[in-house]
Amino acid sequence: MHFKSIREFLGYIEECHIALVELYKRLSVESNDDKVRLLLYFLENKEQLSYQYIHDYVQQAPPYILETWVDNIFDKSFPLRCQQLRLQANISIDDVIGLAMTFDSQLIELLQDSAYKSPTVASQQALQSITTQEQQTLHQVIMARSEFEYM
Repeated sequence: MHFKSIREFLGYIEECHIALVELYKRLSVESNDDKVRLLLYFLENKEQLSYQYIHDYVQQAPPYILETWVDNIFDKSFPLRCQQLRLQANISIDDVIGLAMTFDSQLIELLQDSAYKSPTVASQQALQSITTQEQQTLHQVIMARSEFEYM
């Protein structure tokens, strides 16, 4: 079995959010639709805020939680997949929302799984709290869909 501390695991989640920031930046440059670019800018900012939330949590969390070991059997290719993803310049709002929902859902599932497998109640609660925050940002994406469709 492979284990990592929660600190290292959350560092990986931070990397995933940074990879999404870079993906949305790149896609906004490649897009030829103003609404899609605006949506991508919104998603880029959402990912920056998600990164900052986790970063701040790691800075403030008690060491006994951050040094708790969690099972580290998960796909570590998320940042690389973001870097390698190529889309058409005429990507639609629905395509962007679908992409964002897929990536967000993957991170939420990873956090939920780690919370479930976490060995202590305190570490389970900490990871579940972060999961809840991620779910709330996914809800913002879903709500943004209708706002961007009717612009």
